[in-house]
Amino acid sequence: MKNRNMRRILAVLAVLLPLPAAAQVVTTLERSAPDPARLDIVDGGNGSIGLRVRLAPGWKFYWRTPGEGGVPPQFDWSGSQNLKAAQMAWPAPHRITIGDADLFGYVDEVILPVMIVPQKTGAAIDLALRAEYGVCKDICILREDHLQHRIAAQPVADPQAAALLADWRARVPQPAAAAGVKLVSRLEQNGRLSVILSSDRPLHQPDLLVEGTPDAWFGRPVVTLATDGRQAQFVLPVTPPAAAAGPLVLTLLDGGRAAELTLPKP
Repeated sequence: MKNRNMRRILAVLAVLLPLPAAAQVVTTLERSAPDPARLDIVDGGNGSIGLRVRLAPGWKFYWRTPGEGGVPPQFDWSGSQNLKAAQMAWPAPHRITIGDADLFGYVDEVILPVMIVPQKTGAAIDLALRAEYGVCKDICILREDHLQHRIAAQPVADPQAAALLADWRARVPQPAAAAGVKLVSRLEQNGRLSVILSSDRPLHQPDLLVEGTPDAWFGRPVVTLATDGRQAQFVLPVTPPAAAAGPLVLTLLDGGRAAELTLPKP
């Protein structure tokens, strides 16, 4: 997927998915002024880095599953030297409602933590990242950035950067078991998915993001919260209806708390 041409992605998405009201697509990688997004690499000096995205006021950067009309970011590290793997984590996103459409993403700033695995330990790592992504405000713009960064063979710790990375890493959803969240039931019927989750401590204003197959879309849930807050039912419309019966990834959001639960196909 990371080798897919981003112009083709946006063209397909523009046909298949409705864009937010009053938004239009600009299929260009050219910069606009003022610049809506700036990318750089934050290095804590311990083999863990982060891709920082700073956004101009009103602009949004998309989550891995971007929502209606969004463009999923693509990251290509293949030009790097002495790199075995770059394992990216995704902090919990916001549900951003524009008219009747929902986007999942970030505003102002986000740092995506990346754990670097070298091919050869004890040697420098030369990172070369090609980032292809979209940002959206009144228009949606395709972007392409090329970043380079060297991780020294004997890196020097940067406490301030390490603390910043730790803060954003803490915003990545926990596994459901660690967060005290359990699946009570799952039901697919008539193009709707019903999920009931329990929590070991009260929920307040829970939201649920559901990911399925690439062609699936799960709409805004209707939430019913138990009196004690320890159980919540989410009912979501599903397109196409058959996608509700597939393997799913659930992300529960509740204020600053986030949990992730993977459901196999029933």
